[in-house]
Amino acid sequence: MNLKDLIYMITDTTRLFVLLSVLWGLTACAGAVKTVPLTDSTPARPVNTEASIPSVEMTTDILYNLLLGEIAGQQGQIGVAAATLGKVAQQTRDPRIAERAALAALYAKRYDEALQSARLWVELRPLEAEAREALITALLELNRVEEAREHFAALFVSEETRRNLDQAYLRAAAVLGRASNRAASIEVMQTLVALNPQLPSAHFAMANLMVRGGELGPAMVSADEALKYRPDWEEAAMFKARILLSQKEPQKARAFYETFLNDNRDANVVRLNYARFLVDQKEWEKALEEFKRVAANLPDDADTVYAVGLLSLQNNRLEEAEKYLKRALALRPQNDQARLYLGQVAEQRKRYDEAIDWYLTVKDGEYYFEAQSRLGVALAKQGNLDRARRHLEGMKVQDDPQRVQVALAHEQILRDARKFDDVLLVLNEAIKTVPGDKDLLYARALVAEKLNKLDIAEGDLREILKKDPKNVNALNALGYTLTDRTTRYNEAHELLQQALALKPDDAFIMDSMGWLQYRLGNNKEALKYLRRALEIRNDAEIAAHLGEVLWVTGDRQEAESVWNRALRETPDNESLNGIIKKFKP
Repeated sequence: MNLKDLIYMITDTTRLFVLLSVLWGLTACAGAVKTVPLTDSTPARPVNTEASIPSVEMTTDILYNLLLGEIAGQQGQIGVAAATLGKVAQQTRDPRIAERAALAALYAKRYDEALQSARLWVELRPLEAEAREALITALLELNRVEEAREHFAALFVSEETRRNLDQAYLRAAAVLGRASNRAASIEVMQTLVALNPQLPSAHFAMANLMVRGGELGPAMVSADEALKYRPDWEEAAMFKARILLSQKEPQKARAFYETFLNDNRDANVVRLNYARFLVDQKEWEKALEEFKRVAANLPDDADTVYAVGLLSLQNNRLEEAEKYLKRALALRPQNDQARLYLGQVAEQRKRYDEAIDWYLTVKDGEYYFEAQSRLGVALAKQGNLDRARRHLEGMKVQDDPQRVQVALAHEQILRDARKFDDVLLVLNEAIKTVPGDKDLLYARALVAEKLNKLDIAEGDLREILKKDPKNVNALNALGYTLTDRTTRYNEAHELLQQALALKPDDAFIMDSMGWLQYRLGNNKEALKYLRRALEIRNDAEIAAHLGEVLWVTGDRQEAESVWNRALRETPDNESLNGIIKKFKP
C-alpha cells in the first residue's frame, strides 16, 4: 500500500490535518517526504511551548506505523493503535504522538503500554497537567499507589505555583473517581487533602470523590468541612443540599437551605436552587416569594423574572403575573411563551380583546399553534362562539398532538357554553381519529358524567388506568365520580388512596377524599381533608364542599364565611352557587 492510499483511508479530516502536522514537523530524509510549513489557517493542534517538536529523520518504518496507528484507532482497533503509536512515540520522542499513544492505551486498558507512553509524555511536557494525570491513572490501575501519590504531589506543586490549586483538586477527584481501585483512590485523596487541610476546595474535592462512589455519609462530612472553611461558598452549599436530597431527606435539605440563606442573604444562586426545590415540593406560594427575592436582587435576569411571572399565574396572582411577564418580555423580546401566558392572564381577567391581541402577536414557531388554539377559546369567551368554532375548524393540523390540542380547545368552548351534547360529538370524532389518547378520554369522561352517562365516564377512565395504572387524574376522577354519583364507596376509597399515595399534597385529591368521608358520615375526617385542600389551593369547588360539611355539622357562620370568600373570587362558579342555593334557597 502506498502513502496516497493510506492517507485516503483516513476519513476524518481533522485527524488527517493533525497527523500531517506531525509528519510535516519531522525532518524528511532525502528523496522522502518534502517538509511543508503550516499556515495560519491549518487546523493543527497548538504546539506546547514547554517542549520543542523534535527533528527526526522520516523513515518508512516510522511513517508506516504512524499511519497504521491512526487508521487502527479510527477502525476501533484501539489496542493496535496504542501499540503502534507507542512505538512511534519512543522512536520520535514527539510529545503529540506520546499523548495519543497514552490515551489510546488507557482507553484499551493496556496499562503497561499506557505507563510507558505517559512517562514519555510527562518527560517531554513536564508542566502539562493532562500528561501527569494520564501517568497517575496508569499507575493506579497497576496498583503502584505510592508512585501515583508522588506524581500527584509534583502536579500540585506545579499547579500551586500557577495559583490553580482549587482546580487541581477537582481534577484530582475526577481522575481518582475513574480509577478501579476505590480504596487506593480514597487513600490518595486523603493524602492530598492533608497537604492543605484548611483549603475548602480540598474538602470539596473529597466530597465529589465520595459521591462518585455512592458514599453519601462521608461526602456530607467533607462538604461540611468545605463550608466550615468557606461558609459563604454557594457551590459547596448546593452540593450539600443535593446530597441531602439524594439521601431522601427533603426536610433536612429545606432546613439547610433556610439556615444558609439567613446567613447569606445575597446568595442568589442558592436561593434560586431553593426556589426550584420548593417548586418540586409543590409549595407554590413559598417558591414564588423566593423567586421574587432573587428578582429584586437581579431585576434584569430574564429567566428569574419569567419564573416569577409563571408562579404568580400558578398562584392566581394575575396582576403580579402580568407585571412580571411583561418585564420578562421586555428583557427577552423573542419570548413568545410569555406572550402566550399574557394572553391567558388577560383571559382570566376577562379582558378578552386584550387576550386576542396577545395571541395574535405569537408568530410562526414553537408556540404558534397553541396560541391559535387559545385564540379560538378567547373568541368564544368574547361571545363569538360561531366564529370561534370556524377558527378552530379551519386550523391546519399536522400531527396527532395538534389534533388533540384543537379538539380540547373545541371541547372547552362548547363546555363553557354548556353545549354538552355537542362536546360529546366533538370528542367522539376526535377519539376515532386519535384512538386511546388519554387527554381525549379524560375530557370525554368528564362531559359524560355531566350528561349522566356514567358507563361512558367509567369506561374511559378505566381505559386510561389500564394503560397507565398510576395516572393520578384518572384515579381521582373515577374515585370522585363513584363517590358523588354512586354508593360504591369501597371502590372509590381504594382509588383515592392510590391517588393520595402518588400525590399526597394534591388539593383536588384531598377534596375528593374529604367528600368521600362526608358521604360515609365521617364528618371530622371530612373537615380535616377539606380544610387542608383549601389551604393548599383556593378553589371554588373545594370551598363549596367545605362549606356544606361545616353547615351540616352546625358551624353555619364559618360555612357562610368560606362561601363568601369563594364568591368574591369566582362569583359565577356553578358548583359553588348550586350548593349555596341548596342550603340558603
